[in-house]
Amino acid sequence: MTPALVVRDSQGKERRLGKRLERGGEGEIFALRERPDVIVKWYYPEVLDRRGEELHRKVEAMRILRDAHMTRDVCWPLIRVFDEHHRWIGFAMYRARGVKMSFLAHALLYQRYFPGLDRRRIVGYLIRFVEIVQQLHEAGVCIGDYNLNNVFCVPSSDQVTLIDCDSYQLRLDGTFYPCPVGSPDMTPKEHQGVSFRHTIRTPRSEAFSLAIVLFKCLMLGRHPYDIVGGDDPVRNLRRGNFAYGRGQRDVPQGVWYELWQALPDTLRDMFVTTFTVGADAPIQRSTLPQWHAALSDYREALAAGKQVTYLATPGRPQRSKVLHAR
Repeated sequence: MTPALVVRDSQGKERRLGKRLERGGEGEIFALRERPDVIVKWYYPEVLDRRGEELHRKVEAMRILRDAHMTRDVCWPLIRVFDEHHRWIGFAMYRARGVKMSFLAHALLYQRYFPGLDRRRIVGYLIRFVEIVQQLHEAGVCIGDYNLNNVFCVPSSDQVTLIDCDSYQLRLDGTFYPCPVGSPDMTPKEHQGVSFRHTIRTPRSEAFSLAIVLFKCLMLGRHPYDIVGGDDPVRNLRRGNFAYGRGQRDVPQGVWYELWQALPDTLRDMFVTTFTVGADAPIQRSTLPQWHAALSDYREALAAGKQVTYLATPGRPQRSKVLHAR
């Protein structure tokens, strides 16, 4: 039997690790044997050799921010973790519950991981997601690297939790800590082609990335810049070629068009503005408070039976009639 890995906390007390849960780009995630609600991120040796001091400073800054601003909705660093030689190797954080949002924003997987999913539940997750991002912005924190695999949703409730937070951008006591990573297909035009380590995210740039998350969830995984017979999403993003915009040329047909048409006019107009003129002009993008208000109105309309709640499923026969909220 393989002996359990042991780490130490800041008081030097040994903590035994359980099984490895995941391997990421910078480190491994382990369960904490005596605390199933806590996990440990252990950075790879090569990462510590290259960026250990920088990472340690940033994690310490995050721990200071946590006491004043963070809740259990964000898997923020809790305590420092050291090896047997008392060298800093990572941190412990609360463990997220639920299923990756990428499984929700998927035309087929959502049926397996979110049984009974409808528009009301999707909108509930998105409202909570926007609220958490707003709380981060109020604390001077930007997510930067928007990734649906780093958002967890609990299928039985509207609970949403953000993970992989040590990459977030923050500023504390005059020191700027950038988000050094990102995905081009989730990044606004003004930050395309620029090293993420030298990129300064803003609420306006965040609003663009957040809008992509909202669109992908409401459209069961379809990227807003997917165009039939067109270039890849990143090239379309850089040109502001949003297929569902005014004129709606090259819109994916069938279920995708039905999903788009089922959205209320307010939300569709916000997406069109954000992804067309807003691609070049950040000031034209819908803000987080505007998204929150529009989604809240949508949830009320769904609850009142004024909007379609049924989700069309690509690749399967469609029902002959529309289902409404009871």
